[in-house]
Amino acid sequence: MSKHIIWRLCAVMLALCCALCFVGCRKSEAVTGLAVEVLDVGQSDCTLLRQGNAVWMIDTGTTTERGAVIGALYDRGIERIDCLVLTHPHEDHIGNARILLEKYEVGTLIVSPYSTDDLTYRLVLETAEKQGVTCRVASAGETYTIGDATVEILLADESAAEPNDASVILRVAYGKTAFLFTGDAELDGETALLATVAAEKLDCDFLKAGHHGSDTSSCEALLQAVTPTHVAISCGKNNDYGFPHQALLERLDAVGATYHRTDTEGTLCYVSDGEEIHFIND
Repeated sequence: MSKHIIWRLCAVMLALCCALCFVGCRKSEAVTGLAVEVLDVGQSDCTLLRQGNAVWMIDTGTTTERGAVIGALYDRGIERIDCLVLTHPHEDHIGNARILLEKYEVGTLIVSPYSTDDLTYRLVLETAEKQGVTCRVASAGETYTIGDATVEILLADESAAEPNDASVILRVAYGKTAFLFTGDAELDGETALLATVAAEKLDCDFLKAGHHGSDTSSCEALLQAVTPTHVAISCGKNNDYGFPHQALLERLDAVGATYHRTDTEGTLCYVSDGEEIHFIND
């Protein structure tokens, strides 16, 4: 390869790096309605919520998907995350939290009450403190806003035996529509949710399938309570776990839900106009 070609390749790589690093040079536009995007981040989890000029992120994907997360923010001109929610302290959900806290303006960090000495998680909390980001331990009943949308924490079980079942579970309401996010909550977490939350708050139009479409989540009782029209499944292509499990897909079919998967369709975009939710397939 000639030196000329090598220099040109180096110049291209430098330009790409600059584009990713200097995210502040672009401005995000106000979003009409509520946009919910389940990003294609392989076998991990990251969801963007935007309403008006407000931006929330639920989980951050694993470190191997950092390019996809940063790229999504850049493509949308996002330079501030008003609230970053880490549903529970597993790497596939918190892997990019440190870089986001360091490189972006983050208003508030919400974390699970689950206690752990995991090094990656400790470094996330230390970075938030260093950056002066307000950190709140989630508690059921707390409410927040994303523009004109309302966020309520339905469950954050500090007594859960496993991190998955201590996942922060959120309900996002916009107009007449509602979205439910359950993190990686499995049967014990979902049972606690059903036992403690009023039926009208569980009835939602959209469900992000728990634990990447595992058979141990999105149980029949929860699906009957939620009665979702739309279900989004975040999982990696040809992943080692066999997600989404066939039994889960059959349960979704049984309740008449339409589901979409990141492993076969890429990033999934849903937009609510306050009356109904529309799936936008690019």
